[in-house]
Amino acid sequence: MLLQRLSSRIKYIGFKQHLSDYEKKRIIVFNKLNFTGFCLAVTRLIYTAFFAPQFYTWWVVTSNLALCIAFAGIAGLIYRCRYSAATITSFALVPPLLGFSNLVTLDSGTEMYLIFYMMLSFFFLHQLKNMSIAFGWCLLIFLFLRYKFPSHADLANATIIIFCYSTLNYVCSFAMIFYTMYLIKFQVWGYEKSIQEKKQMLMATNASIIAKSLQIQEQADLLRAKNTELTELNNVKIKLFSIISHDLRTSVYAVKNILDALTKGNFSKEDMLLNLPGVTAEVDSCVELMDNLLSWARNQLNESKVSLEKLDLTRITENTCKLFIKKAAEKDIQLINNVERYASAYADADMIKTVLRNLVANAVKFTHYGGRIEIFTERVNDRIKLTVNDNGVGISEYALQQIFSNQYYTTLGTGKEMGTGLGLMICRDFVKSNNGDFDVLSKKGEGASFSITLPHYPKKAGIGEIKFSPLFG
Repeated sequence: MLLQRLSSRIKYIGFKQHLSDYEKKRIIVFNKLNFTGFCLAVTRLIYTAFFAPQFYTWWVVTSNLALCIAFAGIAGLIYRCRYSAATITSFALVPPLLGFSNLVTLDSGTEMYLIFYMMLSFFFLHQLKNMSIAFGWCLLIFLFLRYKFPSHADLANATIIIFCYSTLNYVCSFAMIFYTMYLIKFQVWGYEKSIQEKKQMLMATNASIIAKSLQIQEQADLLRAKNTELTELNNVKIKLFSIISHDLRTSVYAVKNILDALTKGNFSKEDMLLNLPGVTAEVDSCVELMDNLLSWARNQLNESKVSLEKLDLTRITENTCKLFIKKAAEKDIQLINNVERYASAYADADMIKTVLRNLVANAVKFTHYGGRIEIFTERVNDRIKLTVNDNGVGISEYALQQIFSNQYYTTLGTGKEMGTGLGLMICRDFVKSNNGDFDVLSKKGEGASFSITLPHYPKKAGIGEIKFSPLFG
């Protein structure tokens, strides 16, 4: 445990968080090699001081002591984060000290450490100039030691150098070379692994960014579509209110003129009775417009929440016919209710009443005097189809396209009644909200057939006896 902590402290000498991963790995390798060199220098110092042959002079001890001091000084520079100074000192000072040690001891194999330093120059130095200088410096010392034979040495005494010590120098130098290659390769592996992990993280981040970008793009497209829809809806509202305000103003002014005449006494009792049906018609037209406008506004504001329940279509149709029987009679129109008994659907009561009321009102408005309107139902698979059929003026294909593309306009019925197409829009939207289908079959001059197809009441929707909801007080 102690050695592990010591190794960790030596490995991380001069470590700073702001350094890149590559620089951190270089420092780890440099610290380990510097400490290993220090240990070898201390070992040589102890050997030359206490166990070396007698002809080794004090120069031998001094050379190894100088190596120990050099390695310690390099570690001190690293500790102070002076990385460049430590590298320069290592390549400038250690090789000549090794060469001097070789000269004064004549130990074979010491020069192999210079080859080791030549190799290190390619790893710790990046600029070609610095690599060339360091490599040339080590090579020069190596060649000098290889071919220089000191004159002061007594070759006879040199023969007493034991063979095992020279072998140890070679083994240690080659071991240092192998250890260095291992450290470099190990750090390269670690660096490559960290790069691969970062690459995978970047790919995952990139994929997440792409997914977020697509999501943002989808949201942007949705916002653009909503913006376009809101713009179109706003244009529709402007045109709709322009048309309805004109129609309301016309009806209100007609009523106002009659009331003004009555106030001024310009009308006799006979004139008043004669104009009273016209006033009633104008008021009815205003009420119809206001009802439709209110229904349309609620639907646009999503205030018309659908409350599904079992509906008695027979009762709804009967009550609707009662509302228009007088108007139909005024135009001598036959209003026929052929809805089958106990016909039912699963829908919102208020919405379906509004739809049927608009369809019958539209049929009465555009059916000729003496015409015919029929309301009937038929079963279509698991759904029920309610149809309002008339033999009135009909609707051209162009007019239908305008109505169902929100192109509102004022048109007159057979009795000069006003219509804007708003009622049909409300019918379409309300039927769609109730999971139904709204169909129109019509040709100009051949009448019209309006059908709404609604779901039947689900058999398992309720428990026990099912009662119809009250439609009218």
